[in-house]
Amino acid sequence: MSDDQQAAETRYGSRLARMFGFVTAEDRSRWEQERSQNKGHVNAVKKAAKTSLSSMMEFGERNIGSRLDAAHRVAAQTRFEESHERVVSTHRDPRTRSIVETVDYEPKDDRQEIEPDVEI
Repeated sequence: MSDDQQAAETRYGSRLARMFGFVTAEDRSRWEQERSQNKGHVNAVKKAAKTSLSSMMEFGERNIGSRLDAAHRVAAQTRFEESHERVVSTHRDPRTRSIVETVDYEPKDDRQEIEPDVEI
């Protein structure tokens, strides 16, 4: 048997053994060597990925938080406008001849108007 045939046979045997869960010491040493070669590269890639993902996640959280805050503010303003009456008073300033407007909000009366009954 030539060296090439023997090497092919051991590679085939190694692959067949791995399929059934058997790992040789030679396989372990080869895997350790590959891990040690790739270790620095993997850590740099992992670090870059983690950094970019963390900044994207932070941006997303801030974006969602600001949208939620804006929705709460709009809802509070709507509730306020529904429960208060806007009163605008205007008067003319005699010295400057300008019109001064004052806006005030008063709570609405909780009583609701009843529609008059239809008379027959």
